Amino acid sequence: MKKALIVRFSSLGDVVLTSVLFEPLLKAGYKPYLLTFSPYDELFVDDDRVAVITINKENFLRDIKKVPREFELKIDLHRNLKSLILRFFLGGKWKGYRKESLRRRLSVHFKAFRKPYFVPEAYAESLKDIIPVENPRPYVKVSKKRAEKFKKELGGYIVLAPGARYKKKRYPHFKELAQLFIKRGKKVVIVGDKKDYKLSKDFPGINLCGKLSLIDVLAVIKGAKLFIGNDSGLLHCARAVKTPAVQIYGATHPTLGFSLYPDEGFVIFKNLDCQPCDIHGKGECKRGDFACFDINPMTIFEHVYKKIEL
Repeated sequence: MKKALIVRFSSLGDVVLTSVLFEPLLKAGYKPYLLTFSPYDELFVDDDRVAVITINKENFLRDIKKVPREFELKIDLHRNLKSLILRFFLGGKWKGYRKESLRRRLSVHFKAFRKPYFVPEAYAESLKDIIPVENPRPYVKVSKKRAEKFKKELGGYIVLAPGARYKKKRYPHFKELAQLFIKRGKKVVIVGDKKDYKLSKDFPGINLCGKLSLIDVLAVIKGAKLFIGNDSGLLHCARAVKTPAVQIYGATHPTLGFSLYPDEGFVIFKNLDCQPCDIHGKGECKRGDFACFDINPMTIFEHVYKKIEL
C-alpha cells in the first residue's frame, strides 16, 4: 500500500479534524501517516487506520530530520512557517487546503466576509484530484474495551467541557448548567485539562479535568448521552466519537470554519455585529460586557430538552 503523509501539528480540534481524510485515503489505496506534536498522538492510540509520527515543538528543527521521506502523497493541513520548513526539507509535490486566511481575518471587521465555511470540507478538498469525499465528518476510533470501562464506572451521564484556551471563548455559566441537569436527575461529568480544573473545581458533578489522557477523554465523551462545550478542541472530540453536541459561541463565529453540522448537534450563537472580534478569541472584550455570552443557562437547558433525547 502507498503511503500518505498528513501534516497538522496543532491544536487539539484541528488535529481531530484531520480524521476526515483517513477513510478516503484508505479507499484510494494509501496508508495515512499523521505528523503532529505531542500529546495529540494520544488521540489515535486505538485507531488502527492511521500511523502517527510525533515531533517535539521545542526541538522542531532537530526532529524533522527524523521524518521519513518515502511518501507517495504529502498533504499540508497546517500551512504555517513550520510546515513550509518541513515541505522544503522533505521536498516533492504537496497538496494543501483552502485555508481562507485573508477572508477569515477580514470577517472580524466586515460582515460581507462572514460566509459559510467548514474546515472538514476544506480538508476533504485536498483530495479532490484523488478521490471525492462526500459528507466529510471527523471520526476517531476508541476501543470498545476502553469505552465500556468508563461507561461501567460512570453510568448514564452528560459531559460538560467549560474550558477553552482564551477567556472570550469560555461560556461563564457552566456551573449553573451543571446544577440544572443535576436537578433534573442527570449525572454530570466535567472534562478538560489541569487549567480547566481551576475553573471548575467547585462545580457539582464528577470532575475529571486533568486526570485523563486524551484517549480516555475521548472514551468518556463517547459514553455520554450529550456533550456541551465551547468553540474549542473538546467539542471536536465529541464530533469525532459521534456524541450529540451543543456548541456555545462567544468571541468567535461559525464563519471561521469550526461550527457543528446540524447532524452533529446544534449551535448556541447570538450573532452580534461584533462577532467574531478575533479569529482565535484572544484579547479582551472590546465592548467590555461580554454580550456574546449573555445567554441564560436555562435557555440552553430548554433547547437541549427540545432537540436531543436524553
